[in-house]
Amino acid sequence: MEGAEEARRQREQLSRYLCWVREEGGVEGPTWLDTIWKPHQQRRLRWLREHCVGTVMELGCSWGWVLSFCGGQIGVDHNPHSVALASILSPGREFVVADIRELPFPDGHVSTVMVADCLEHLPWEEVPRAVAEAKRVARRKLLVTVPGGDGPDATSMKHVWLMTLERMSALEGMLLPWPTKLETDGDWVLLEAVRP
Repeated sequence: MEGAEEARRQREQLSRYLCWVREEGGVEGPTWLDTIWKPHQQRRLRWLREHCVGTVMELGCSWGWVLSFCGGQIGVDHNPHSVALASILSPGREFVVADIRELPFPDGHVSTVMVADCLEHLPWEEVPRAVAEAKRVARRKLLVTVPGGDGPDATSMKHVWLMTLERMSALEGMLLPWPTKLETDGDWVLLEAVRP
């Protein structure tokens, strides 16, 4: 059970998120270019690329920069403006406007599904549904990255919740019966699940 300090931390994060929704309408634009070049972002990108196999789909793809870096084929985002931009910037890939909690793809559609820096944008109670959909569409592997700690990437005003040990364990539990490998480096929680 989360303690009082953790509850305060989560309330502060939710407050930042709700302020952003009030001020900007809750419609997320493309990721800033400067984000890509940060050393900790580069570590995350390399980890994702090294763990992708076969056909790759990214959920929450924004304008497609992670998908492109990893050599993926299909990007999914709920923002039609981001998908339109991704389609212009990377015309050889397929981009689809969809909700990651209800994907318009058949079971086992791709070898690898990446959910990179995306789940924390959903209310925690909706995360199991998104993870279940990602597992359903992944034929072989699911890769999840979530910002860890209390740095600027974790406490972005666009994130609804912050990672905790309890939530890390719950996330691993959502992936059962798939064997998982969990890594943390202070900046990121990196989770690989492989279909048995």
